[in-house]
Order: sequence, then structure tokens, then C-alpha cells
Amino acid sequence: MKNRKLEYSNHINHLLSCRKCPKMEGNPVHGCVPSARIISLGQAPGVHEERFGKPFAYTAGKTLFGWFKKIGIGEETFRTKVNMSAVCRCFPGKAKSGDRKPELIIPIGKLAIDQLFEMGKYKLEDVVGQRFTREFHGVNVDWIPLPHPSGLNVWNHTEIGKKLIEQALNKLKKHPVIREEFSL
Repeated sequence: MKNRKLEYSNHINHLLSCRKCPKMEGNPVHGCVPSARIISLGQAPGVHEERFGKPFAYTAGKTLFGWFKKIGIGEETFRTKVNMSAVCRCFPGKAKSGDRKPELIIPIGKLAIDQLFEMGKYKLEDVVGQRFTREFHGVNVDWIPLPHPSGLNVWNHTEIGKKLIEQALNKLKKHPVIREEFSL
């Protein structure tokens, strides 16, 4: 166990010192929780996240955590139980038996959804509000997508967007891992 903690610490230090992508702005941001059974997968930190040192720390975070609050999950509790990952760790500029195996992935935004969805072209209406299961490295993992909570995402404010976000949140609230981790 001690060796895993050291490996994890080394991984985080390596991640935070990374400067390999010349077109990215700022430094990496992470929301890693080593014992998490749930992973959220966002797109990339926004321009303000580096300053706060955590993902979804600004405007989009207010929306995202407002959604989770509707199903009884507060921001600080979420941050202690969910490994908040991202497709990119830097701001891209404007425009049980051993290894921990996630049981639920929450892709946030189309770029993150694209990483899991192998259907080709799709609309948010086709995936938000649905629960999918996919095998990753021999383990079946559920994933329930959410749209990106950015204020620039007008889809979130459409009638169908609001309805499907609520449907996705209800599926999350009923998911066994969410119920266990958040005592819902």
C-alpha cells in the first residue's frame, strides 16, 4: 500500500510539472482522488481553474455543482469522492482486489463524451439522459453523460436540454455507486 501511495504521489507530481504541450496555456490542474470509485471526465480546465487549483472552480463549476446539488450531492463532498479527470489537464486557450477500478464515469461535455461513445456522429439528445455500459480493460463500467456546463452552451437552456439534464441527474442519483458513495 505504501508503494502505491508513493507511485500515486509521483504521478501527481509528474502531472503537475508537465509542460509538454506548447499550445496549452498555464499549468496543469487536477482533481485526483486516489481511492475514488467514480471518475468524472471533463474537457479541460478553464482560464480561472489554475488560479483555484481545482477543476470546475469557476462559472461552469457553479452550474455543474448546482446540478449535483439537485440530487443531494454538495460540491465539497463530490470533490472528496470523485476523481475529476479531463481530456486535457491544461487550459487549451480560448475557443477492491488491488487496482482501483472505476464503476461509473461521468463524461462532461461533448469532447469527453466522444472519448467513450463509439457510435460516430450523434447529437447530445441521443446520449444525455441515457446510461451506457462499456467494457474497459476487462471491467464493465457504466457511464452517464452530461453536457458541458459552460454558460456558452446554449443547449443546456433549451427545453429538451433541461429535460435531459434532469433525466441524467436522476439516473446518476439512482446509480448504485452514487447511492453508496453519497449515502443517498
